[in-house]
Amino acid sequence: MDETNAVTWMTEAIGKATRSAKFCVSGQLPGIDPGIEVDGYGLVKLPLRPKAAKELIAHGRVAPYGKGTKTLVDTKVRNTFELDPKKLQLSTQWDIAIADATRNVAEELGLPADRLEARLYKLLVYQRGGFFLPHRDSEKLKGMVASLIVVLPGAFDGGALVVHHESAKRQRFLFDDAASGQRPDYAAFYADCEHEVERVTTGVRVCLAYNLVLRAARKRRSSAGSTPQDSPADQLARSIEAWNATRRAEPLVFALEHHYTQRGLSQDLLKGADRRIGDLVTAAAENANCCVHLAQVSRHLCQFADDGSFERGYGYSGSRGRRSRSSQLTIGETYEDELSATEWTDIKGKKQPLGEIAFDTSAIIASVPLDKWKPTSEEYEGYTGNAGNTLDRWYHRSAIVIWHRDHHFDVLAKSGLEPAIKLSCSMVRKLARTAKKRQEEARNDCVRLSRSIITCWPRRVPGYRDWASGQQASLDAFVDQVLVLSDQQTVTMFLSTLAERDSEQRLDAFIKSVCREFGCNAFAKELKRFFVPPEETARAGVRRTNDVSFRDVQWLSAVCCDTKTDSDQPALRQELCALAVDRFCQPRPARTNDNYYRQETPASTRSLPLLLKAVMTAGADQDLLRVIEFVQSSPEEFHLESAQVPTLKSIMPWATKRFGSASPHLLKWLADVRQERELATATEPQPPADWARPADVHCTCQYCGQLKTFLADPDRETGRIAAREDRRQHVISTIRQHRCDVSHTLERKGSPHSLKLTKTTGSYKEALKRYKTDQKLLASLPQNES
Repeated sequence: MDETNAVTWMTEAIGKATRSAKFCVSGQLPGIDPGIEVDGYGLVKLPLRPKAAKELIAHGRVAPYGKGTKTLVDTKVRNTFELDPKKLQLSTQWDIAIADATRNVAEELGLPADRLEARLYKLLVYQRGGFFLPHRDSEKLKGMVASLIVVLPGAFDGGALVVHHESAKRQRFLFDDAASGQRPDYAAFYADCEHEVERVTTGVRVCLAYNLVLRAARKRRSSAGSTPQDSPADQLARSIEAWNATRRAEPLVFALEHHYTQRGLSQDLLKGADRRIGDLVTAAAENANCCVHLAQVSRHLCQFADDGSFERGYGYSGSRGRRSRSSQLTIGETYEDELSATEWTDIKGKKQPLGEIAFDTSAIIASVPLDKWKPTSEEYEGYTGNAGNTLDRWYHRSAIVIWHRDHHFDVLAKSGLEPAIKLSCSMVRKLARTAKKRQEEARNDCVRLSRSIITCWPRRVPGYRDWASGQQASLDAFVDQVLVLSDQQTVTMFLSTLAERDSEQRLDAFIKSVCREFGCNAFAKELKRFFVPPEETARAGVRRTNDVSFRDVQWLSAVCCDTKTDSDQPALRQELCALAVDRFCQPRPARTNDNYYRQETPASTRSLPLLLKAVMTAGADQDLLRVIEFVQSSPEEFHLESAQVPTLKSIMPWATKRFGSASPHLLKWLADVRQERELATATEPQPPADWARPADVHCTCQYCGQLKTFLADPDRETGRIAAREDRRQHVISTIRQHRCDVSHTLERKGSPHSLKLTKTTGSYKEALKRYKTDQKLLASLPQNES
């Protein structure tokens, strides 16, 4: 069976399982008096007269209703009175009759009759005008699956109960026998069904409300015998296997008929047709070696939609904020169709540490096709001239989700790195407490989950700033966990993935540790990939800059300088240093003088001392010379003040301590820097003797000519250039470009206005500042060593 036929068969099977499903039932109780006694009131005589009703409700309260997490009282929403069951006593005969009715309800709704029980919730009194607008019952008790409403005999009109399920299913209960005073009528419906009580037009409607609760199932010993080979579960299992054969690690989603809260998401609490689906899917999944979970599935669908405004053009103001029925819209192209699941539980209802998992729409198996699901909410934005004409719809269903056990950890990793890493770390911590006979199996599970997480590792490039600190902490925890597992193949896979995808994750401690444990040569191929040239990674779809990553220089230096790794095999270290130096010495675009680079030290500057330590420790003398020559030839990138002098100050004492003396290449570099600073500080700058200022202005226009003449004049401190606005701005731009010793203000006298120029001593001040800085640099340089 191929994938398409498998999905078709599964959909038909689910359809058959739900075809005869009921969501509500009704019936009559024997004509017996419930014997209701109310504390402080006495026996309630039926049918209840209006005067007695007023006396009875004095012992109760106005019934509230739930809205989200709040409990509200609003007679515009619910107009009825309630009495708490603690104030009530009912006859034994009545309780027996309710138990019998509960068994009938269980059989018709497809629930286990031996475990379903009715628990009294409230006595409700609807006077004339009483009603309750459409709502859903909350799960008031653990195991609650349905509600049972018993309307007692009386004389009233109206008060019909209307129950809705999905968009096309609706039942209306009139309670004719109770309204005529003959005998009690009842109706039962699943708790997720929307329902309402229509307005009572005459008389008083009295009812007892029960919560229908499923007791926990008792564990039973498995009976001997085997399932017939051609059972529905076996057929479904073969269809599931056909799906798994082509869609590995992709879950299958079996949508349920009813809606459940997470507390009610367990196989034992499934309702009606869902229970049959659950039994069938669970049995088939077991035969197909699949895991079974329950979850809440959400779908977001965004499509082009038009209510006629699009053709009216830009003059139409749009319909932002206005609700339009989707049936009145013309639906067009689909922009987004996202399907995912959250709020996971296992089949026993225990919450599972899974995040949000995305699905393909083809993975949905449902009796109602996906395109015919009823949206839980929708939002339409009409045409505005620039945007709009979109209809957003959200759908929510509860579902059974299965996937093959061999890909369990792949699915876990896809649910989000943070929850997957949290689970992985927890599993690794438990290894030490695991019994010896399960140690190997538990460790293999940890390794499999770790490898699945590595497969889903994020892509991050230098300068990545969108990763929250909490998320980074999670990634750091995973790196530590891989060390604890001490699995060489996992380490190899992790290093390969990081080399391709992530230039930000710090690795110095990690790589140093694994090289100590397994030897650097065990990961030679993977370590070299960290220094692959950009053009090669570009062909693989990985974005990387020309700069060698500071992270990579950091771990390279840590490994090369570590005395506890396999230092007797220096060839790999020298090869890694050569690759790093090749990347480091590549020409790069000139850096801009924006705030970013002024506030943050460039990676090349931070990498320089670490790279020098690595190449010196590896004995790569020629690479050392190459780095120094590159730095000296790139003064714009490696400034004396911020890069060269600080590096020399740190590297010279380190080299002397590590090797006994500094390298000749370092000594020459130090001597060159010292000589340059000595020349720069030989003569202190002097203030200008007159008003003549440098006039190196390249522009030959009339106004820049006036500027040059003014700058060269030794007798004039101020001057003016009369020009229109655009010419004045040109002169100002020239002053800034050539850093002329001139300040400027605007004089608004005459026409055109004038640019008033005043000479300054800016060049002298800058030269003096540079001179003093060079003196400090010269004084801070380490002494030459022989």
